[in-house]
Amino acid sequence: MRIKSVWYSKADLNSPDSVHQILMFGDLKEIEFLNKTIGRNKVKKLFLAFPKKVYTYPALNFIKNFILDINIPIDEQKYLKITPRSIR
Repeated sequence: MRIKSVWYSKADLNSPDSVHQILMFGDLKEIEFLNKTIGRNKVKKLFLAFPKKVYTYPALNFIKNFILDINIPIDEQKYLKITPRSIR
């Protein structure tokens, strides 16, 4: 019998990549766990300071308006995966 090899590395919840992955692909329980673990303000700061192009338009609006309660305008082109990448 062959033994399966599994590569595993513990995710750093304080990294912007982890925050964006959980916000976009996680369920509400995982998002709640993230908010409780590192704090809602830290999640909001990482979301705003390090944009990542992984979101669809409906998901971005839901996360921005309901999950993180961000009332300031953001540059959606930095978050939407359907927009072209900026080379500047």
